[in-house]
Amino acid sequence: RSERGKDALTLVALIVLKDKIRKGVRDAVASIENAGIQIVMLTGDNRDTAISIARECGFFNENRGNIALTATELDRLSDGELKSIIPNLRVVARARPSDKIRLVRLSQELDLVVGMTGDGINDAPALKLADVGFAMGSGTDIAKSAGDVVILDDSIFSISRTILYGRTIFKSIRKFIKFQLIMNLAACGITLIGQILGIDNPITIIQMLWVNIIMDTLGSLAFAGEPALEEYMKRPAVKREEPILSRAMVRQILLTGGYAVVLSTFFLVSPSVRHLFGGSMEDHLTRFFALFIFMGIGIALCTRTDRINPFANIRRNAAFMLIMPVVAAVQLLIIYFGGEVFRCVPLDGQELMVCAMFAFTVIPADTIRKCVCRIADVSGR
Repeated sequence: RSERGKDALTLVALIVLKDKIRKGVRDAVASIENAGIQIVMLTGDNRDTAISIARECGFFNENRGNIALTATELDRLSDGELKSIIPNLRVVARARPSDKIRLVRLSQELDLVVGMTGDGINDAPALKLADVGFAMGSGTDIAKSAGDVVILDDSIFSISRTILYGRTIFKSIRKFIKFQLIMNLAACGITLIGQILGIDNPITIIQMLWVNIIMDTLGSLAFAGEPALEEYMKRPAVKREEPILSRAMVRQILLTGGYAVVLSTFFLVSPSVRHLFGGSMEDHLTRFFALFIFMGIGIALCTRTDRINPFANIRRNAAFMLIMPVVAAVQLLIIYFGGEVFRCVPLDGQELMVCAMFAFTVIPADTIRKCVCRIADVSGR
């Protein structure tokens, strides 16, 4: 009560309630931005609150030219004007459902791949229109139906993981394609050259079926287990129009496949190799069959990683570590017990060792290719 005797209120305290950002959000945001992905927050909050949250999450910085708009300011911009600022846009405050649809549409017109998150009924049209719709697990059934991916824990960290695993799957598909095409090039090349040199069926139909099992079924299972590496999130996103076969892939297919054809031809027709082992033609063709399968294992090691070390992160791919030894074991069983069905005769340990040594020269050959290509890429920058 004041001195004048009138009732009055005195400010004793100011209590502010604030929802803290989730643990790991800043790291997830940094990971997404390092992957070349732009984050834009569309929220119903007012401008100051939205900017504060965006700044705290780490994707808004005025010094980098980032832009924040309200829905009213968005309405004043023509489509052309809005397209020009989309690369710098980070926050849209007081956003309405129509604003989300407009931003998705204009971003797609700029040939950008758009991902949209949402949880409400009003978000469904934008989720459906986006290239990838991320619906929140706590959201409405309509939003979940409209989205392509449902994030069960409503976390941006899960979106970051989704991007990482998507990139891992894409890279695994490319690795498998490289392996298949190199093996096909080697098989077709040696079959054609064998006919030209007068060697009928250097690889028989039954043997080719075993080769196809390695290339298709077992190969796909082995490459499907490739680990999701954080380094994938530090590389630029693949463009929408980029073909599945890149120039680097074609170069590896031609060079490694070409080396496999030359090595197979040399082993098959060289008098020195025949003299080294001796024996009948059936013995020599069995040795060649062993060489070809062992060479396939070496090619699989070369194609599973772009690193110089072919064994990089191999322990994280349990399927690969299981399948390739199984392939080698089955090959030995075929050699010793396949008989006339596989046109094989038993080989001694020395013969198998020499065949393996010849076959695995594909690994240092591909390592040299990787080193030369890496030096050329650095020099070309």
